[in-house]
Amino acid sequence: MDTVALVHYQRDARAHAVALELAAQLHKYEIRSQIGDVTHSSAHELIYFDALVLIGPLHFSRMHGLALIKAAFGFRPVALLLTGATDTDRVLRLLPKHMRTGVPVFTVGPEEVVSPGIDALVTWLRSMLGAGGYRSVS
Repeated sequence: MDTVALVHYQRDARAHAVALELAAQLHKYEIRSQIGDVTHSSAHELIYFDALVLIGPLHFSRMHGLALIKAAFGFRPVALLLTGATDTDRVLRLLPKHMRTGVPVFTVGPEEVVSPGIDALVTWLRSMLGAGGYRSVS
């Protein structure tokens, strides 16, 4: 069974709520997830997951979170889910050039209960895990 690491910014209650919603959506497709906060996550542990999703506001993504993305990039599928942000190009400029096209950025509005960004992320994760040979997407 596939397992996705959902790493959220612990100081943002919205990021934790979005992580819980994403975990529930993944559970519908029999994809397990483990929710953790960024301060207690390390690249050495995250490499054992089948995919990594970093969840939080735009300013959070600059620090330790982007270091986790950089460490896992190339080994596992990685994605960013920004809460309350609309400028996805801004966070991509913080990544090295070779990573900008390989890390998709999804957004969730500040007040949305069910977001199209979460649905798009679930679809992307299912296709990436299916493409890795773990399961086929129907």
